[in-house]
Amino acid sequence: MSRSDTAAPLPRLDAADKASGKARYVADLSLPGMLYAAVARSTEPHARITRIGTQAARAADGVFGVFTAADVSQNLYGRSLADCPLLAREKVRFTGERVAAVVAATRAQAEAAAALVEIDYEPLDAVTTPEEALAAGAPAVHEEPWAYAGARARQGDTANVIYHHVHGPLDEVQAAVAAAAWSVDRVYQTKSVHQGYLEPQACVADYRGADSVRIWLTNKAPYRIREMIARCLGIAASAITLEPVTLGGDFGGKGSAQDAPLCAELSRLTGRPVKLVLRYSEDLTSTNPRHPAEIRVQLGCDHAGRIVAASVRAVLNAGAYGGFTPSGTGPQHATEVPSYRIPAFASEFTRVYTNTVPRGNMRAPGAPQGIFAFESAIDELAARAGLDPVLLRRRNLLTTGDRDTAGQTWLEHRGTETLDAALAALSAAAPPPVPSGWRYGRGLSLYSRGTANRVSTSVRLTPAGDGGVRVETPIIETGTGSHTALRQMIASQLALPLEQVSVAGVATDRLPRDAGAGGSRVTAGLAAVVDAAAKAWGNRVRDEPVVVELDQAIGPDVGSYVVQVAQVAVDPATGELRVLEILTAADVAAVVNPAAFQMQIDGGVAMGFGFACLEDLEEADGQVWSGNLGDYKLPTARDVPRYRTVLVPGGTGVGTANVKSIGESTTPPVAPAIAGAVFAATGCRVRELPITAEKIYSAMRRAGGTADNEVPGAGNGQAGSGDSGE
Repeated sequence: MSRSDTAAPLPRLDAADKASGKARYVADLSLPGMLYAAVARSTEPHARITRIGTQAARAADGVFGVFTAADVSQNLYGRSLADCPLLAREKVRFTGERVAAVVAATRAQAEAAAALVEIDYEPLDAVTTPEEALAAGAPAVHEEPWAYAGARARQGDTANVIYHHVHGPLDEVQAAVAAAAWSVDRVYQTKSVHQGYLEPQACVADYRGADSVRIWLTNKAPYRIREMIARCLGIAASAITLEPVTLGGDFGGKGSAQDAPLCAELSRLTGRPVKLVLRYSEDLTSTNPRHPAEIRVQLGCDHAGRIVAASVRAVLNAGAYGGFTPSGTGPQHATEVPSYRIPAFASEFTRVYTNTVPRGNMRAPGAPQGIFAFESAIDELAARAGLDPVLLRRRNLLTTGDRDTAGQTWLEHRGTETLDAALAALSAAAPPPVPSGWRYGRGLSLYSRGTANRVSTSVRLTPAGDGGVRVETPIIETGTGSHTALRQMIASQLALPLEQVSVAGVATDRLPRDAGAGGSRVTAGLAAVVDAAAKAWGNRVRDEPVVVELDQAIGPDVGSYVVQVAQVAVDPATGELRVLEILTAADVAAVVNPAAFQMQIDGGVAMGFGFACLEDLEEADGQVWSGNLGDYKLPTARDVPRYRTVLVPGGTGVGTANVKSIGESTTPPVAPAIAGAVFAATGCRVRELPITAEKIYSAMRRAGGTADNEVPGAGNGQAGSGDSGE
């Protein structure tokens, strides 16, 4: 089914307010007596603070207070690893770290006063790359990282290691790769990129006492954040209420507390509600972008193209603090290979402190980095062995009943069907036009991801006067259409017209639990809780509300596949790259809302395209140089290529709604598909993202492949054609 075949979209519950400007975000909120906060930030990547001069700031117009680390709670915070201070203590660990906070009557007054704070430093040696951080004798970013609550580092580990894990016998696997008929040993690199949400990080806190704190926060996991703030401020979690908000995008970047603990503490210190909204330059340079990665892949196959062994060794730069991911281990998807049958597999994962901006989660955490590396290595192995890269993939795809490299067995594996659907759609349409003199190429890659098989959420159903039902959910609408999907599932289960079902997000004091949006779990979790709620609704004795709380496994492991084909054109004279089309074939079960489903596919592809070709925070010496949206190039409608979508129906999903994940599945395969297409066009392999004209041109020059000196075999565009079969 192509995109044009989908049914007419049902109305999104949040669409009209967002399109008309009626929707109110955290930055729009105003409370009686509210004050505004701004932050003075470090200008050094690593330095001892010798003096903080606040006299001029305190005397500035409208200022109610200027606060440093000595004034605020000394407790640390973090999503799992608690290593983040409210304000820098004694030393700063990255350029952009919060050093002092100013509270004033207006935002302009707070920002003007913050600029008057004087901070003197004694510079310390900084480590700004994992290589520097892991070197013998490297200066420590944190003196005792193993002592933090939730730490995965161990005393005696190499300095600056947050987490290190080895899976499988590395030495044996590397020996098996070396003994293979054909093998490759390659290193791939990715840069730090920002989630690109439109709404910057923002918070309003109203501390009325240790038993009553209200918070409005740009965040998708309010229950976890409530616990985090409570620990940091030393009060009971039940005293804190996170109010429902309209969220202007997330993509993984709004799962951490960011400035909320500080904002709540400033409200406590001033006795007034306090609002803190970041400028986008602050968001780009001081929040929690995606981890940069260096990944080494060693991969070998026999003469028939069957993989015999593989190892993946990833080093991820976590920046100055590790508390911005939901697990102290960090995004281990960087070393997972869920799609292929690999008899001997090993991996090594290392997450490293550096004196750079702290890193957090971003769509499919770790997978875009890891899949770029492994799928590129698959292409390189195919070229080394003289095999069609599609044939190599086909011969090694997992089939139903197989265990993956982590030892998991999914209910079904539909990689072959999804691959066939992508190739059929590719063959059914002529290639897009290529500018005269340019070279055409196409590349293919794939990714598979499990659907969350555990639910932790709650819901309240209340009878409405018209015979309908009001549904209350703690799940934040992040822009994916989750509230609309919930409305549809409830209406279907209770056999009600849509107009008789209303959905409302509610505060944390209204319902008992929710794990937060993310991890491709929202729709699957909703499907499970709707099943339970419908049953409870049918069994209720009186016409009264029904509250259902679930925290349990919801069925067997279900996975889905995405196959993508990129078609590109390259100017051999300049290296300029144009991505002409990205075709996505997605393995699906039932689709609750086709329009929202397609939006997730398109959004994921756009994000993958930006990661592959455009985005780079351009860090150097601990400084983020792409500090505004003019320098940091997010894809726009004029940049993105043509999209085509093929849905592969018939899969088995979760719950009565029979759903599989899609939100995080269409981002990881984009970059390797484009890299493969560039190789098909030029004969040159780019192993570092983003893939820019400069990198392509340099690679072609090294290979002698400018317009006046052709690369042998380049430009035929046939890599990944899929014409070969078993």
